[in-house]
Amino acid sequence: MLNRKLLEILRRLNESEQKKLRLFLLSPYFNFGVNTDSLLRLYDHILEYGAEEEHPRLEKEFVARYMFPERPFQQKTKGPIDDLSSQLWQLVRQYLSQRATETKADEPAGQLALAAFYRNAGLEERFWQTMQNIRKNQATLPYRDAAFFHRQFQIEEEEQLFRGLYNSTDNDVNLQAMQANLDLYYSIKRLEISCGLEHQRNRAEIDPIPTQLLEDTIWALSDANGPLDTPQHRIYRTILQVLRNPAQADQLETLEHLLDAHQHTIPLEQFKSLKTYSRIFILQQYQQRGDEQTRSQVFDLYNEHLQKGYFYIDGKIPFTAFRNLIIFALKLNKTGWVKHFLDTHTPDRIGGTRFASEIYSLNLAEYQYHLGQYDEAQNTLVYRHFEHPGTSITADLLLIKIFYETQQELLAPRMKALDQKIRRSSLASNVKERNLNFLRKLDKIIKYGWQKKSHKRLRLIEEIKSTPQIVAREWLLEKLDGD
Repeated sequence: MLNRKLLEILRRLNESEQKKLRLFLLSPYFNFGVNTDSLLRLYDHILEYGAEEEHPRLEKEFVARYMFPERPFQQKTKGPIDDLSSQLWQLVRQYLSQRATETKADEPAGQLALAAFYRNAGLEERFWQTMQNIRKNQATLPYRDAAFFHRQFQIEEEEQLFRGLYNSTDNDVNLQAMQANLDLYYSIKRLEISCGLEHQRNRAEIDPIPTQLLEDTIWALSDANGPLDTPQHRIYRTILQVLRNPAQADQLETLEHLLDAHQHTIPLEQFKSLKTYSRIFILQQYQQRGDEQTRSQVFDLYNEHLQKGYFYIDGKIPFTAFRNLIIFALKLNKTGWVKHFLDTHTPDRIGGTRFASEIYSLNLAEYQYHLGQYDEAQNTLVYRHFEHPGTSITADLLLIKIFYETQQELLAPRMKALDQKIRRSSLASNVKERNLNFLRKLDKIIKYGWQKKSHKRLRLIEEIKSTPQIVAREWLLEKLDGD
């Protein structure tokens, strides 16, 4: 086989990228030496057959005879085709690196490169003219995110490097401006990462990072009117407060107000990510309360974000958002909405997982179960070793519901197996508790829930209603006719 890494990369380049790569290979600046023509010929041959590893005309022996008809081919021995494909692989890697670092002349990085040239060449007047243009362009940028302050730091650093050449010791050679923008960049990124870590800790067992002192310092400096008080700091501080104390329900309104007020200063992709936390917070409220009003608020917020396109990443919806949209629509008995959503969001539109088809089948089975089509739901359900253990547990919970409805003998052993699976998983303790509470309450329903006038049954209804952490609360109450 030819260089597998080479074929993997070429197969995944679109037509436009393949054309750009060919131009790259035609350039004597990048592709020079005795094998220039041979490398281009090999590249064209590979693309002619789609860079498919299994294509017979891309078998190593065939390509070797095609490229070097005068040289005998020897199996299990490195020959000229190996050297040629390795050279092509190196050029492809260089192209990908070049593409990643390319900038237009009028972009900040391109302008800074020009300023650095003038600095090194000692062209002082040209340097200051360029720096003036850079600052003017920077001031017109709408966003004031971490990336903005990082660029501003680079601008200040370039000026500092120039001033350092002619330092008269009567000023700080622009070091204070460098430091101020570095602090703004670092502190925003630090809070952003802290929010991500805090969210992960609510889902899985993650060891604490012993750098709380740095965050405490940032927190103090970003108080109102402090040196680090910017809209981005306020947004991330609000997010952290709610993640660490879900009871602060009023902070959801604060976050929404901050995001709406400063949307014009936040890049679109970052804005969509920040909106994710609004959904996380409303879900936390629902998990605590489980009431009908919050249930409707969850769906309304998710549906609003769906309509505004906040979910879509390269045209795909993360599988967790896909799931929540369906589950909360079903909780509200919006079966028509769910049917339309499933019809218009096929597996190829599900992202964040290697098992899009299986995720789709799981949610389709939830829809079929809701309609009372228990056999169809069980047949639709597909088990996989999903990336996140919570998804596997979700599939198990649905199967247990099906077994309960169809009174299958496998219900009890399945519940016991799931109990062990949850306890041994790497899920966060609060997530484990929500699922274990479901199994505990279902076990009680099986034992005496059928006794309509039993005081135990009435007490169980109140237990389910008042338990702050439990999955499928509505379903359990429905089985007791206590909703």
